[in-house]
Amino acid sequence: MAALSARCWVRIGFFTCNASPLLNGLAVSIQQFALHLRRLGHRVFIFAPRYPGRQEVEPDTYRFPSLRVPTHHRYALPIPAAAVGLRRLIPRLGLQVIHAHHPFLVGPYARRLARRLRVPCVFTYHTLYEHYAHYLPVVSPLAARIAEARSYAFANQADLVIAPTSGVQERLLTHGVTSPIEVIPTGIEPPEEPEESKTQIRRRLGVPEDGPVLLYVGRLAREKNLELLLRAVRAAIRGAPNLTLLVVGEGDEERSLQRLATHLDIADRVHFVGPVPHQAVGCWYRAADLFVFPSVSETQGLVVLEAMAHGLPVLAVRSVGTSDFIVDGVNGALANDAENDFVQRLLTLLRDGASLHRYAEQGRVRAMQMTAEASAARLLEAYERLLTRAADS
Repeated sequence: MAALSARCWVRIGFFTCNASPLLNGLAVSIQQFALHLRRLGHRVFIFAPRYPGRQEVEPDTYRFPSLRVPTHHRYALPIPAAAVGLRRLIPRLGLQVIHAHHPFLVGPYARRLARRLRVPCVFTYHTLYEHYAHYLPVVSPLAARIAEARSYAFANQADLVIAPTSGVQERLLTHGVTSPIEVIPTGIEPPEEPEESKTQIRRRLGVPEDGPVLLYVGRLAREKNLELLLRAVRAAIRGAPNLTLLVVGEGDEERSLQRLATHLDIADRVHFVGPVPHQAVGCWYRAADLFVFPSVSETQGLVVLEAMAHGLPVLAVRSVGTSDFIVDGVNGALANDAENDFVQRLLTLLRDGASLHRYAEQGRVRAMQMTAEASAARLLEAYERLLTRAADS
């Protein structure tokens, strides 16, 4: 068969357990890739859980019947087998690529669908499942190992695996994944130039102006390692008594973290902002002096790239999700996953304006090399190579 023409429009199905209106990195990744693939002229259909009270307004988006997760109120578990209407509809959509974004629930459904339609199945490895065992009905080290092993087994059943970072690719290879793997990160949208100064933004948002301002953006969840951040802030306040931490986001651990801040006697220096729409987070990046990110559970850490794109220097814990785009001491700072090291790096940075300035400039340069438009183009090229191989076989 002839090779696929580069001018052909591709019809793609995204299958996911997380999607809008959720505010998390995976949901943002889905939105970014769909947006830019559509701008390139391709058709992207999104299949995701139905969220109670959500009126569908997004194009080409279909919802599976779902159940609320009782212990994690924002999440819904899709039940693809109950979507009888979609089972009849999907074969008529002319999908050429099935792209699963989870190995469980929608993943096996998507894989079976790809086999039935005789089209390639792509899988993005978004999650380090060993850090998410507390979301399972039975919380135990064994349950975490089983979930992790099944995620690798699912990857081996895909025609192509997308790894957000080289660290994830290395982990997949180490655990016996033999399917082809390509490293394609979720890109960021280049921020617009601000119309207000930092001082004006702080006044509008009610951010204190009497000392350094730290910022965390993300879910407030156990796997985000936020207890380390609060304990580090308590220690750092001894050397920087006017320090403020802004926490933007929501999650199941919010009340627990607020109680911890009170217990550590730093409640007056930690401001829990609550959820902010993704398109409105930019002003919070611009209001801060340093982005702090303690998570070790990320496969990428999209908010870190967003902070860098806004010219905000970053201090993060070293992990597979940050080491691809932060070079310690060059365009950001990476600490070990230990309170003492994080505190020491934090205090050093707060006294080192030259390094903060350099990290801001170099971090922005690095982030602007990783735009959502460029990542979508790379994903499209991967699809086309896959389709060409299928056509030639």
